[in-house]
Amino acid sequence: MPRPSKSAATLQKPLPARIARALLIFLFIFGAAPLLAACSSSSGIALTPEPTATLAPSPVPSPTLLILNSEELYAEDRRHIGETSPLYASLPAGAVLPPVPSGASERGVTVLLDAATVVSGELYQQSVVRQPGILILGADVAAWGDMPRQLAAQGFVVLVLQTGPLTPARQVETMLQSLIALPTVDAGLIGLVGAARAADLAALSCSVNTLCDALALFSPLARDSLLNVLPSLGQRPLWLAAARNDAESLGAAAALANAALGSVQFIQVSEGRGAELLATQPELAEQMVEWFKGQIKENSAQAGAQE
Repeated sequence: MPRPSKSAATLQKPLPARIARALLIFLFIFGAAPLLAACSSSSGIALTPEPTATLAPSPVPSPTLLILNSEELYAEDRRHIGETSPLYASLPAGAVLPPVPSGASERGVTVLLDAATVVSGELYQQSVVRQPGILILGADVAAWGDMPRQLAAQGFVVLVLQTGPLTPARQVETMLQSLIALPTVDAGLIGLVGAARAADLAALSCSVNTLCDALALFSPLARDSLLNVLPSLGQRPLWLAAARNDAESLGAAAALANAALGSVQFIQVSEGRGAELLATQPELAEQMVEWFKGQIKENSAQAGAQE
């Protein structure tokens, strides 16, 4: 059998592995590309172009800002217009604020006792110069009738506040501080008035508070408690009123009158309790006003003349 030639043997040798792989990749790329294009076009899927940033200006105009001042914004409603009060701005940090107008009435005010407690009432003042102050406490502001106005007419700044059955005696201190925070009040001449349950509050507070210079009580009730603190009242003057048909308040007032260390005026009327006494005996208000004039204003004037 003849042997193959050398050239034929050379042609029958296998291709090197590297060249074979390159050839397969070439055939795959150029052979599969038309198939992929055909599949893409036949599936009906539209390819969304990738958005690109542009520096071209927008044809949409910028929004217009409308700037209004306080008067244009709130018109006639001036309650929301911010303003600085020289009185409040002059107070030190943590100080008790003076009574703030509430708008409930011509003389309506509120007093902030703490972060969660506000009491309402009325403020009577007729002068811009410093005058003695009177704090009046009771369950009903209107029950005092014309008495606050009578006191104001005689030269007192009068703050009438409404107290509740659970008002603690310690809050009366804040009420007094609020009264003397007014620039028209002479902090050295302060009187305190209370009716029924509020009379007990007034007595307990005045006995331990040197801001209180004179005390007037309509129908005090807590006889034993008040007798315990009465020595702390010292020589400060005390005015008392009670009805003969009210055994509880009559007994308490009589006991206080007998135990007081300073001057005392004790008036008995026929009937009523607390501020109701003013309705049964209208002249009682005038008597108390004259008493305050003598104990606070006139005594202060005499002391000043002696100095």
